[in-house]
Amino acid sequence: MESCDRIKIRLAVENDLPEVLYIEQYSFSSAWTYAFFKHEIYNPLSCFYVVETDSLIVGYIVFWIIAGESHIANLAIHPDHRRLGYGNQLMFWAVGKSVTEGARSVTLEVNVNNAAALALYRHYGFKEVGKRLKYYENRDDALILTLNV
Repeated sequence: MESCDRIKIRLAVENDLPEVLYIEQYSFSSAWTYAFFKHEIYNPLSCFYVVETDSLIVGYIVFWIIAGESHIANLAIHPDHRRLGYGNQLMFWAVGKSVTEGARSVTLEVNVNNAAALALYRHYGFKEVGKRLKYYENRDDALILTLNV
């Protein structure tokens, strides 16, 4: 079993998008499109990073820091690399980056049925502050979670 000892977190570039899309499509029923990810690369408000090991992209995160709040818009780990610590490392790094950039809180929405993501976010101390009914394309509800940092 591999570990996440040799990871690198770096800004995403357009050449990363095929790998990012592969991860996205296997992670979410309501997947973001190529155009949406491309927009995030060039959006000055966006923080779009990939996590790689041995030059292989194993995950990514997209978040925005606006007016003292960081909002995590998307986070996924490649199905073959889940439960190996990459999501944990990426979340730890993103919260730290958000604090460094002046965020006082971090928010996100998560599918009520995504037990793995909920466990990760609760591990970091995120608290449920609301719910968005039928938020996703498949009509699943989303929990709104917040972490004060």
